[in-house]
This record gives sequence, structure tokens and C-alpha cells, in this order.
Amino acid sequence: MVPRVLVVTVALALLSAGTGRASGDGRSLAAGEVRVSETTLHGDMDCFRIKTPSATYLYGKRGAGFASMLDKDGRDWGSYRPGGKAWGEYRGLPKCGQPTKFFHCGYGYGQYATDNPFASRVSAREEGHVRVESETRDGKSACTWDFYPDRATLTLLRIDQPTFWFLYEGTPGGQLDAAKDFVLRSDGTKTTLDQPWSQVVPWVCFGAAESPVGLVCVNHQSPEPGETDSYVSWPFAKEADGSFQEMTVFGFGRKGYKELIQHTPDLKQLPARYTIAFVERADFATARSLCDRFRMAEANNASQPPGPLRRYP
Repeated sequence: MVPRVLVVTVALALLSAGTGRASGDGRSLAAGEVRVSETTLHGDMDCFRIKTPSATYLYGKRGAGFASMLDKDGRDWGSYRPGGKAWGEYRGLPKCGQPTKFFHCGYGYGQYATDNPFASRVSAREEGHVRVESETRDGKSACTWDFYPDRATLTLLRIDQPTFWFLYEGTPGGQLDAAKDFVLRSDGTKTTLDQPWSQVVPWVCFGAAESPVGLVCVNHQSPEPGETDSYVSWPFAKEADGSFQEMTVFGFGRKGYKELIQHTPDLKQLPARYTIAFVERADFATARSLCDRFRMAEANNASQPPGPLRRYP
């Protein structure tokens, strides 16, 4: 299979004037500082903890995806846990791979056990920048993450599959309340998260009843032929274990639950870029302003090719 290259930008930015926040390790975190440490989740998931003034990221080394994305108040908009399907193990971002769960923190664990895990390492560490590189054992899937005070940028260099999508499967504000939490679309439409939809959109903003903060997801590409973007709360019908509407399933390049007869991603064109950002207020004007700013910045940077990834010894 010909290697594929995907460049994904993920930025977490708060429109906030704060000068610093607690770092989680007992030391104050300066406004322009990025700090990385190591931690273990759930007894066996080795992670990098990347702390910035606007967010804390818990990045699974073996799966090359986020287990948690915490806002300024410590609410976890990812909320991965082992087992439990929609209650835990399905959650994550960016989850680009299907059927093999490349770039999902749970890849390599439980039902996603594999003999081809990612190896991840910190390859750059500066005051305002940390870079993490990840590559599968066979070298066919690889990415880099660049973390800055206001954003994190993913360059997906290779993915060993013919198509991909970009997913946010998680818990707005820390726990999904589908009847009260909501999503704003780029045309101004606002719907609660118990209402599924399918529509090609350049961006969306998720909001939570318990927080004024919003999480924006932006697609910087023009729509591909046959592309569908969609949202549904999952499970959309009550299952035998009692689970119902436990997490978001939003995807660029993911057909809606009614159209998804075959579980196949829609996207092929590479490189591609996406942005996510925490916004101080989950309202249309704030979200649109931030999305316009990110889309302009990405358009200016689109001509810069991704750098090479070192092969691990």
C-alpha cells in the first residue's frame, strides 16, 4: 500500500487574559510555557501529560491519541476509560483509522490489542514548544504532535489504510447530557446533542450545560466528492447493557448513522488539516470569529510541507 500523508492541526486556545494557571505538579505555569511529563492511566496506559496555559492533554503513547483533553477548569472533554464501550473505550480523538483503530488512545489495549503498537517519544522540548513523535512498529503509520501554549498541531505522516476520517468521540463539559448540551454549526444552526444530523460543515462548536466553554472543530479542506460530515449521540438507541447517549460521535468524513451502511471513512485527499480549540464562550459569534482566525492562519501555512519523521532504532 502506498504510504499516505495527513497533516492535521489541532489547536486548543482560550480567549482568556489569565497570566498563569496551576500546572498540576505544584508549580505555577507561565502564560507562554508548555510542560511535558509522564504518567500512567488505568494501571497500564503510559501517557505523556502535556500542560499548557489553556489545556492539559493526556496522550496515549501506544495508541497515539488523546485519552483526555481538559479545559481550564479541569473538565475532561474526552473521558476515555478501558472497557464499557460508549461509557469509556470508544472515546477519544482523532481516531483517524477504520477498521484498524490507528491514532486512538485505546489502540493496543482490550478489544484493540495488537502486535503493531505505536512507539512515542518527546523529540523537542523548549519553553513554549514540545514535540511528540509516534510511529507503529512496522513504520506504516506515523505522526508528530507539536504542542504550543495555545494549540497542538498534528502531522499525520502515514496511515496504513486507504481512507480516513477525523472524529471527536467524547463528553462535552465532562459528561454528556444530550438533552441540554448542544452543537453550533457554521450556518448558525444550534441543536441539542440528542438530535442527529448529516451535513457538510467547515466547523462546529460543542457546548455543555455545566460550562460556558466551547470546543470547536474546524475542517480546513474543501469538501471531497461523496463526503458527509455528521453527528449522533452514541448509542443512539438504548442497548442491552442500559447504555444510551453516553458520548458524542462527530466526524468529518463520517456518514450519519442512517447512511453508514458500511463503516467506511469518506476522506482520501492528503495532506489535510483540522483544528480544534476551546473557546471562552460557546456562542455563535465567538466560535465563528475563532474559526475564521484559524482558517486564515492555516491557509497561510498550507504551503509549508510537513517535516520528516525519524525512524526509531
